Amino acid sequence: MAKPSLTASPEPVRPGNRAAGRGAVLGLLSLIVGSSFFCRMTLNSLQQSLQAGMGLSDNQIALLLGSAMAVPAVIGGIPVGLLVDRFNRARLLKIFCLLSFAGTLITALSNNLILLFASRALIGFSTAAVSITVPSLLADLFPPSRRGRGSMIYGISQVGGMAFAFAAGGALVTILPATDLWRSGVLVMSVPLLLVFLLSLVLLREQPRLEIARERPSLIASAVELWRFRRIILPLFGGVVAISVADGATLVWVVPTLTRAFGTSTASANGIMGMALVVGGLLGPIFGGLAADRSLASGGVVRVMSVLTLLAGASVLLGLFAVARGSTLASVCLTAFLLVGSMVISVSLTLITVLLPNELRGFAVSVLAVVQILLSAGLSPSLVSIVATGIGGPESVGTALAIVCGASSAVSSIAFLLGRHVGKRQPTQHRSIAAGVAFH
Repeated sequence: MAKPSLTASPEPVRPGNRAAGRGAVLGLLSLIVGSSFFCRMTLNSLQQSLQAGMGLSDNQIALLLGSAMAVPAVIGGIPVGLLVDRFNRARLLKIFCLLSFAGTLITALSNNLILLFASRALIGFSTAAVSITVPSLLADLFPPSRRGRGSMIYGISQVGGMAFAFAAGGALVTILPATDLWRSGVLVMSVPLLLVFLLSLVLLREQPRLEIARERPSLIASAVELWRFRRIILPLFGGVVAISVADGATLVWVVPTLTRAFGTSTASANGIMGMALVVGGLLGPIFGGLAADRSLASGGVVRVMSVLTLLAGASVLLGLFAVARGSTLASVCLTAFLLVGSMVISVSLTLITVLLPNELRGFAVSVLAVVQILLSAGLSPSLVSIVATGIGGPESVGTALAIVCGASSAVSSIAFLLGRHVGKRQPTQHRSIAAGVAFH
């Protein structure tokens, strides 16, 4: 029997079952996004055990949690985006879910740095691929005026998965025996990933594509078309990438910062990060999605860019949580910092799906993801360790984290301010695009 191709058409949906069917798809997509980012953060929550058990330095940890995740995502991001714009996205997601499970299982079985690097590279690719594919599907489940809801669902799922990873890691630290704790912990955390893969095999289906201006453009045609949006897309991408650098540094170094600078235990540090992700990270996409829809309706691109400028500006101050006076204030500022960052990502993702036609969304998100991962996952962890080494060694990691977060947030605010200026200079073009009247 011949295998079905990736280009198979979506299955027809009966009108009476459309609402229920969309709800099921949204739930499954949320689970896939959450499991993908849960997979990405499994080692972060067990970082101290891994470092002690394998005898790794801070720079080697930064390599595993940063560059190993970034390199394959950078290499494979744009090809994945082109696949997303051309082929059956549901089948692609099933493949990516399998890779997430396989990468996590191999991580648990690794006994040297090279194998660890390879397994983390596999996870880095699968997480990036899911991040590129799911927004394309979500955009086809909502009309342009409500796409902020889709970004909200994506953001909540993403942060929920990361929060669950930190919570699970904190719990496993207290339950599992100390010998090879990180290995047994990762093995336990691979089980939910297998379940999600099996669910996707049975339930996930492709959705009809909306707002197609051109069927399957070539890579060159896609690049040329995206370049026509450069005046608004470049500042938008710049702001997102800069805020992601701050978030990436935080995800890797917040637990060591809390243990070294504030004297908290590893379990407590994981609990603080997990709670900060739950409160700040889950509320951020909700507020961000609603703010995006309201801003687009009332003021278009200029209003959205104004909101993003203010959010990134607030992030400059909140990013200093690592040098706060006391663990309580640091925890509160960390939570607010993650909330603001989640809002920025949610609002920006909504604007991308509204500005661009269907056949450019996967390509645009992949380009953004490549740069975002290269800098946030590949550069920011190493940047913190390098700054810490330069100003005083491992015990200065908190100060180094504050410097990286504050500076990155300032760059983000400047980029969004530039985008606002561009939107004011060319209001007619961008308002017509945002309203769904025309795609140039």
